[in-house]
Amino acid sequence: MIYIRYLLLAILLTPLVSQATPSKIELVNGDTLTADIVSETDDTLKLNHPLLGVMIIPRSRIKSLVSSTDTEPTPPLPQAKPEVQHVDTDDGLFGTGLYTNWKRRLDLGLGGTAGKSSTNQLNIGFNADYESKQMRTSHKTAFFRAESDHELSAQSFFTSMNRDWLRPDSPWFQFAGGRFDLDKFKDWDYRANANAGFGYEFVNTDSWLFLGRSGLGFNRTFGGEEQDFTPEAMLGIETKWDMNQYQHVEFSNTYYPSLNDRDYRNLTSLDWILDLNSFVGVALKLGVTNEYDSTVHDDTDPNDFKYTVSLAWKL
Repeated sequence: MIYIRYLLLAILLTPLVSQATPSKIELVNGDTLTADIVSETDDTLKLNHPLLGVMIIPRSRIKSLVSSTDTEPTPPLPQAKPEVQHVDTDDGLFGTGLYTNWKRRLDLGLGGTAGKSSTNQLNIGFNADYESKQMRTSHKTAFFRAESDHELSAQSFFTSMNRDWLRPDSPWFQFAGGRFDLDKFKDWDYRANANAGFGYEFVNTDSWLFLGRSGLGFNRTFGGEEQDFTPEAMLGIETKWDMNQYQHVEFSNTYYPSLNDRDYRNLTSLDWILDLNSFVGVALKLGVTNEYDSTVHDDTDPNDFKYTVSLAWKL
């Protein structure tokens, strides 16, 4: 009877013993374990080590595995390769490396009329803006030419640069900027001006920026009838507003009073940009600028309005 009991117990334990087979496991770090495999999944092995007891080892830590029934090491499951994400890089303006990571735009406009009198107009502009947590920089260049009855009636060019030094967690900032103008229809041929001062951001959100500036500077004219050096104060406002995902408005007005007398200049600019095709970056731009100069002669209009209609491309 006793022998029959032992025989029955051995039969019942046979399946359990068959599941725990001694195996040799080589780990990635070079260690080797000899233990019984209790159970296994696609990701882990459950072992029963004579000294360390029951343990669970991820398959990613196993270099090879040789069981008592295997003749060759069983390699671990292949690891999934990490997904490679493509990140667009900015090579700058036309791949030259210039203005890298700037917002760049080219404006081109043509216009004219024909009949008893004919007019032609050409305007070209380039704008580049860059902003980080420490600074905000803006560069503008524009050329304007107009003919009336095949005679040149207007031709001007300007380029400007302005930089704001921002303060973390403060709406105050410092700025410095300058501009160079060329205009054969003014009392001067060339003009250079520079200014610096402090500014304040009244509103700065993802869709709306509204700020003011005040400072001191000068302007210097060359050629023509006027060749003067004039110290100036400066007071201005600027705003940029994303009305929606298709429309954008920019407005600025800057007042330059002379520190020598009561003369002054006032420069106003308004642009409305309508996105026509976001995929290729084409937009329609309507713009108007005016410079009022109180120093012009009596027979000259102190206002200099320019109206432009352009196609704008993101570069």
